[in-house]
Amino acid sequence: MVWAGIMLDGRKPLHVFERGTVTGVRYRDKILEPYVRLFRGAVGPEFILMDDNTRQHRALLVDEFLESGDIRRMDWSVRSPDLNPIEYVWDALGRASATRNPLREPSRK
Repeated sequence: MVWAGIMLDGRKPLHVFERGTVTGVRYRDKILEPYVRLFRGAVGPEFILMDDNTRQHRALLVDEFLESGDIRRMDWSVRSPDLNPIEYVWDALGRASATRNPLREPSRK
C-alpha cells in the first residue's frame, strides 16, 4: 500500500506501508500525524483533506484526530470514485508504471 499527497502546486513523497493492511491506527500514526497535521499547519485554515472514504479513513479515531487538529475533510459521495480527482492520478500513475516495468512473459523452452 502507498499513500501520496497531491495538491495544485506540488506533491508529498510517497509513503509505502511495508507490511500488513492499513488500519485506522496506522493511517493516523503514519499519515495524518507526520504529514497531514504538519501540512495543514503550513497551509492554514483553508486546508481541506480529501480522502477516498475507505473504512480506515472513516474510523472514529481518525475523525477524532482530524477534529482535534481542526482539519477539515472534503465531503463527497462514498460510491463515486469518478468524482474524486485523485482516482485519475492513481490511474495515470498505474499506466505509467506499467509501461516502465512490463510484466515478463514466462520463457518458453
